[in-house]
Amino acid sequence: MTTRILCVGDGAVGVDLMSELKPLESLGAEVTIVQDADSTTLPEYMDRLALVERDGLDAASSCRALLDHCGQADVIVVDGTPVNREVIDNSPNLKLVAVLRGGVENADLDALQERGIPLVHAPQRSADAVADYTVGMMIAENKNIARSHHFIFEGRWRKNYINQDYVHNMRTRTVGIIGFGQIGSRVAKRLSGFDSRVIAYDPFMDAEAIRSAGAEAVSLEELLEQSDFVTLHLRTSEATHHLIDADALAQMRPTAYLINTARSPLVDEEALAEALREHRIGGAAIDVFDVEPLPADHPYLSLDNVTLTPHIAGTCADTWHASVEIGLEELSRYLKGETLQNRRI
Repeated sequence: MTTRILCVGDGAVGVDLMSELKPLESLGAEVTIVQDADSTTLPEYMDRLALVERDGLDAASSCRALLDHCGQADVIVVDGTPVNREVIDNSPNLKLVAVLRGGVENADLDALQERGIPLVHAPQRSADAVADYTVGMMIAENKNIARSHHFIFEGRWRKNYINQDYVHNMRTRTVGIIGFGQIGSRVAKRLSGFDSRVIAYDPFMDAEAIRSAGAEAVSLEELLEQSDFVTLHLRTSEATHHLIDADALAQMRPTAYLINTARSPLVDEEALAEALREHRIGGAAIDVFDVEPLPADHPYLSLDNVTLTPHIAGTCADTWHASVEIGLEELSRYLKGETLQNRRI
């Protein structure tokens, strides 16, 4: 019996990349690929994901091409295109959804669970990209790389910065990793090359697993008190919302840096801006924000101890290719009747 797989290309994983799933036809599948007309460029893709992450799945409209073709689909494969209740209700044969991202905010998990439809994703697809970027952000903020670049373009040859007394080599620093999953563990691996001391807190991971990956397992309080860099790699939830608030910032060293390449709701932006303004921590490097693009009056823009980038930590050509490779492996397992490795529900 033929398994009908409907793939939706978008501004990140486009139709050409989705075509790399065509080998599934050798396993008895029929692969159809359509284009999401509302996401043909990377900026459109990023804007819609930001909208969904901020305001929920209902804030984004349904993909017309997906609705037009989902009626016969057994499997729906998307990257950032919404798989909302309307799509699910119009897919009577649906047996599996594959989201080729780490996050699954663009799929209605409740609607899928109501019908007993499993969802698989690609939790490791951008892990290397974000891990690389995270270490880069640590070094950029500590060594004033971005600020120096900016001043040279302004015609200023500046050598002294506000953190001059605590610019250190990574070899002598303690890095605290909050969240030790696909990304956090890779950050630790990269830091081993710098000879940094690495400590980690993850409420969902066994302490022995953390130790076996080369880090010391500690409590959140110990991590905040001991770290020269605190880097965040958790998903957002009720339990992690504003995990870094005024109280947490008060526990950090006055020379410590906060790095956030994960999700903005993990940090209370107002509390962080105040701590930076009053120099109660050494600095911060931030890639994610409550409102994107960053408003012109955002308090971060008046600070001299931050490095800011426009939510691009996971943006990498290798990421999109990895998405399809992971999806191909997982869908092959599905078609062969094997155990799914990246099942979310």
